[in-house]
Amino acid sequence: MNEIYFDNAATMKTSLAVANKIFDVLVNHSANPSSFHKLGLFARQLIEEARKKVGMVLNCDPSEVCFTSGGSESNMIALLGSAKPRSKDKKRIVVTAVEHQSVRLCCQKLEAWGYEIKTVNPKDDNLIEQVQALVDENTLLVSVMMVNNETGDLYPIKDLVRVAKRKNPQVLFHCDVAQAFGKILCDVKELNVDLLTFSGHKVGAPSGIGGLYLRRGVKSCLVPGGAQEFGIRMGTENLAAIAGLGVACEHLTDKNLLVNYKKIGELRAVLMKRLASLEKVLINSRVDSVPYVLNFSVLGVPGQVLLNRLEQDNIFVGLGAAACSRGKASHVLKALGFGEDVTSTALRVSFGWCNELDEVKRFCDVLESAIPELRANSTMGGI
Repeated sequence: MNEIYFDNAATMKTSLAVANKIFDVLVNHSANPSSFHKLGLFARQLIEEARKKVGMVLNCDPSEVCFTSGGSESNMIALLGSAKPRSKDKKRIVVTAVEHQSVRLCCQKLEAWGYEIKTVNPKDDNLIEQVQALVDENTLLVSVMMVNNETGDLYPIKDLVRVAKRKNPQVLFHCDVAQAFGKILCDVKELNVDLLTFSGHKVGAPSGIGGLYLRRGVKSCLVPGGAQEFGIRMGTENLAAIAGLGVACEHLTDKNLLVNYKKIGELRAVLMKRLASLEKVLINSRVDSVPYVLNFSVLGVPGQVLLNRLEQDNIFVGLGAAACSRGKASHVLKALGFGEDVTSTALRVSFGWCNELDEVKRFCDVLESAIPELRANSTMGGI
C-alpha cells in the first residue's frame, strides 16, 4: 500500500535534486569555506550562490541573509540577540499567544532578564488594534508569525508593521515565516520587517539548515565568536546543507508558488467538504487560512489514537499540537478559545507539493470507516 504523507508542516521530504547536491558537496567539495586555498574558495562560492538564491526568494540583498541551523535558532538569535545590546530603557516585547515554542521560550528568558512581555491574541479578530495599543516608546520589538504552524491561519504582517512603526519608528519587527516560506510570497521589502526567520526542511532542504534575514543596519548577535556569517553565528558553516537549501530555493519562483497554491487549495477544499459531512468532526482552521495546513478534531477520539489508526493504513498526519510540542497540549488551540474536547482530539493535515487528489480521497475513506469503531471503543465519555 502506497504511503500517504500529510505531515509536511513538520518536515517536507528532501527532493532528489537537493539530495544529489548534498551528496556531491559531501563527496567532492568538503573543504572549509574559510580556507584561502582554491578548494576553500570554491566552498565559499557555493555558500554565496545559495545566499543569493535565498535573497531572490525573500527579495533582499544576499548580505542580509545569515545561515543558521534552522528556524528555532534563527528565532533565538532574532529575539535574544536583538535584546541584549539594545538600550536598557527599551524593555517591552510584544508577541502573539500563538507563536512557535521557540519564540515562547525566548520570551520566558527575556522576562527573566527584566523585559516586559505583552501578549496579543488573534482569536479576537482585532490583532492590528491590539498591537497598535501595546506598542509605545518603551517597546523594543514586536514578533508575529506569518502563518501559524498548527492551524495555517494567516496574519496581516504588513499592516501590523505599519501600525507598530507609526507608534514607534524605532521598534524592531520580527516575523517567523517558517510555514510561509516557499508557499506564499515572503517579500521583505513589501512586508517592511526588520528580522525574518525561515527553515529549510519545510521546503525540501534537509533538517539542520535555515536562516535569518536582518535588514541592513539591524544588529543581532547572541554569542560572539568567529567571523562566519557576518559575525552573527559562529562556527564552520554547514556547507552541504546550505548548498542543498540553495537548490530547494531554485524551485520557489513566484510562478511555482502560485501554481502550487492553487493545487493545494483544491485538495484542501475537497478535504474540508468531506470532513464537514462527518458527524461531530470540527474544522479548527479558519476558512481563509493558508491551504497547506488544516487542523480538525474528531470529537470523542483522542488525537494520538486516530493518528495511530491512520498509520495502520500507511497514512501519516500530525497531532494538532505539532511536532515541536512533542504531543503536549496545544497552546495555540487553547489560546484560540478551544476547549479540552477539541484540543485533545485535534489532528493536523499539512500538504506538500507532491500530494495528489487520490491521496485525499483515500485518507477520507479510511477516516470515515475508522471513526465509528474508534468512538465506540473510546474512553472519552461518548462526546
